[in-house]
Amino acid sequence: MAAKKPVMCPNCGAHIRKNGYCPECGMNIFVLRKAWNTSDYYYNQGYDKACARDISGAIESLKISLRYNKKNIRARNLIGLCYYEMGEIIEALSHWVMSVNYKSEGNVAVKYLKDVKKDPVRLAECDAVARKFNTALSYIDSGDYDLAMIQLKNALSDNPHFVQGYLLLALLYMQAGNYEKARVTLRRVLKIDIANPRAIRYLREMGSSEENILELKNGSIDDDGLFEDMEYEDAGRETSFNKKKRETKKLATLKETGSESVVRTGNFSEVSLARYSGIYVLIGVVLGALLLFFVIVPKREKKLVSENDKLIRTYSEELSEKNSIIESQESQIKELQTQLEQKVEEEAKSTMPDYSGIKSGMSDEDIENMLDNE
Repeated sequence: MAAKKPVMCPNCGAHIRKNGYCPECGMNIFVLRKAWNTSDYYYNQGYDKACARDISGAIESLKISLRYNKKNIRARNLIGLCYYEMGEIIEALSHWVMSVNYKSEGNVAVKYLKDVKKDPVRLAECDAVARKFNTALSYIDSGDYDLAMIQLKNALSDNPHFVQGYLLLALLYMQAGNYEKARVTLRRVLKIDIANPRAIRYLREMGSSEENILELKNGSIDDDGLFEDMEYEDAGRETSFNKKKRETKKLATLKETGSESVVRTGNFSEVSLARYSGIYVLIGVVLGALLLFFVIVPKREKKLVSENDKLIRTYSEELSEKNSIIESQESQIKELQTQLEQKVEEEAKSTMPDYSGIKSGMSDEDIENMLDNE
């Protein structure tokens, strides 16, 4: 009978004793195996949720799985896929890099990283999306909600699966009172993550019932008009999402009309837009001027006026406070002067010699002797 292979401690590499404890670090192998089983349980739970497109629920289960076993490669790779599906590419890459560091042979995360590295345009778009999202946050902090919406829509046109961007845009629509646009935005979130808790909470705050939320989930996001008001911003800017959307519209039009043969197209090299470049520049300048004078300048002026009013109120309060202090001090000075005059008068009276004993007809010598005696 072949001897059993000794069990090695995963913590320090020493041989585990028969009682299940490591002689070097004291690790209990039975407790460790229980933790591994718990990690696998939560991985299976996260896998089921991910298959049902409950991405946020899957991420929570997979986080618990990794808490019990940080080297659970399957959980690490799956949580990366979930983050990738929600548009958080950087978070997905970090999990895949950790997975490869724990185990490189036979790890599917190696393929994921290679696929991402093969597409540098995709990485550049991810970086641009992150910068635009941060810019939108800074605009929100300064109260420029219109500019924040523009930045978020640009980010979402680059990455249509960016759930955090949709949620923030929905909040801005809710703040502006445009609940219809907010519902359209949240519908896109539910198409990606069917049970996103924040999206469902926002819908309930807007008065949507469970039936309304279910209808919203089943609705279509094609031509929902979410990006219609930013078409002028995308002039001359072709993203993969816009290109796909434009081609889909074109195919739908051809199928409806049945006249695909009459559509004439030329090669890209045959199409020259040089003669229209001046018009495009002029349109861009006009749109930029309109944006400057009707959006940016009024916002800045409003902000400066509010800051000026606030500064005037602060100075007025400080001035009134100092005037009251000055009045109280002046009253104290008057009171002290009155007390000082009374005290001097009393001391003068107490030190003044008594002339009541002087009689008429007395000589100077007699008067001096009388005062000396006193």
